[in-house]
Amino acid sequence: MKEKIGFFDIDGVVAETGKAMIELVKNEFKKTWVTIEDINQYDITKLSWLNPNEIEFLLEKFAQPDFYIHISPVNEAPYITRILKNTGWKIIFITARPSYLYDLTLFWLKKNHFHFDELIITNAHEKIKYCINSDKCFFVEDRPDIIERIAIEMPKMTIFVYDQPWNRSVNIGKRIKRLTDILKTMENKS
Repeated sequence: MKEKIGFFDIDGVVAETGKAMIELVKNEFKKTWVTIEDINQYDITKLSWLNPNEIEFLLEKFAQPDFYIHISPVNEAPYITRILKNTGWKIIFITARPSYLYDLTLFWLKKNHFHFDELIITNAHEKIKYCINSDKCFFVEDRPDIIERIAIEMPKMTIFVYDQPWNRSVNIGKRIKRLTDILKTMENKS
C-alpha cells in the first residue's frame, strides 16, 4: 500500500498570515477600512491600495522573525493534523518562508500543537519537487501559480485550494477542490 501523505503550506493555509498583514496595515498605515477581502492579489506589490513606501515597509516587515511568531493558527488546523496523524497520514509542512525562519517556524508549529512528521522550507517554485504523484496524497495550498503547477505536473494528486481572496480565480475541477472549511473537509479525508 502506498503511503498516505498530506502536504500543507503554512502561510495563508494553517497560519492566518493575511489577517496578520491586515492588522499591520491598519495599525501602521491607519487604513482601518482594509479587510482581508482587499488582498485580491497574491503579489502585494500589485495591490492598488498600497503605495510604494507601504509596500517597501511590508516587505521589510515580512523579512523579520517577529512578524511570524505572533500569527494565529487557522481555527481547527492543529486539531485536523492530529486527526490525520491518528488515522495513518504522514503530515509534511512545506513553506516558502526564508530558510532563516526554519527554527522559528518549527517552534510556532509545536507551540500551536500541530502534529506533523516533517517541515520543509524551500523556494516556492521548488515545492513541487517534494510532492509525490499519487492518488494517496494531497496538497493544501493558497498560492495560485503553485496550485496550477502542481495540477499540471502531479496529475494523480488531489489539490485543495485553501480559499483566500487572492486565489479565487483558480479554476476548480475534479482534482482541484476549494477548501473553505478545513475541519469538515479534512475530517472526510481521514
